[in-house]
Amino acid sequence: MSRGIAKVFLRKFVRVHELRQSNPEVGEVLLITEEGTNRKIFYLVTKKASYQKPNYEDVWNALCSLREVSCRGPEKTGNT
Repeated sequence: MSRGIAKVFLRKFVRVHELRQSNPEVGEVLLITEEGTNRKIFYLVTKKASYQKPNYEDVWNALCSLREVSCRGPEKTGNT
C-alpha cells in the first residue's frame, strides 16, 4: 500500500497498518471503526499487489463480501 490511492489512505487513516497485519485474502472486506466516532471504513481487497490489475471475479467477490458485512447489524459488524 504505497502507490496511487493507497498512499492517500496511508496519510489520512493512520490505522492502515492493522490491515496489513491481518493478512487479507483477495476478495475479502476489511473493516476499521474509527475511534471516537461512529464512522466505519471498509477496505475491499481486489488484488494482492499494487502493480496488479484487479480482475472481474475478484472485484465481484469483494463486493459480495461487502454486502454480507454491511447487511449485518451494527452490533455484529465488529472491529479490527
